[in-house]
Amino acid sequence: MTLDNIIAKLLALGADLSTRNAVKAALSLISENEELTDQIYVELKNKAYKDDFKRVPVEKRAIFIPQCLRNIKACEAEFTEYGWICKKCGKCQIGEIIEYAESLGYRQFYIVPGGSLVKKILKDKVPKGEIKGAVGIACWPELAEAAEKLSSLKIPIQGIPLLRAGCINTIVDVERVKEVLRLGIRIDF
Repeated sequence: MTLDNIIAKLLALGADLSTRNAVKAALSLISENEELTDQIYVELKNKAYKDDFKRVPVEKRAIFIPQCLRNIKACEAEFTEYGWICKKCGKCQIGEIIEYAESLGYRQFYIVPGGSLVKKILKDKVPKGEIKGAVGIACWPELAEAAEKLSSLKIPIQGIPLLRAGCINTIVDVERVKEVLRLGIRIDF
């Protein structure tokens, strides 16, 4: 059964899907694999926040990129207080993502080693009004954790899962990233 079918089934049953724990409990009620909890939770948040995300001005959107997308053997990036600064060397997918996002007007890119730095960035930037929306690229558990945190801050998020997880040399569907980045942006090419 596809994620959309499982979500539809849970919604038809009137299941509480407001938290990760609620999704997990609902999955056990219908005898579905509880390992789908984070995927379903993130997809539900993506759908719930899509329209709010579209309304966030592009310059107020932050893109959180996991450091595991870097080609660690060849990466030329420099580490700073807010994560890695990409040199756009072309040795991984990050430069392509950033260049495309810049062409759309994005200005906030955070290549981070994990959730603790994301929390620091949010703590520093959200109260100042610098971040009002976020795109997150990560493995399912990290996306679900970020979705929970950002929901509590009233920051609409769009999460994009890695195609190959792990802590080094991961990959993401760059076309899906570009599609999400374009949400709410009129493009005249």
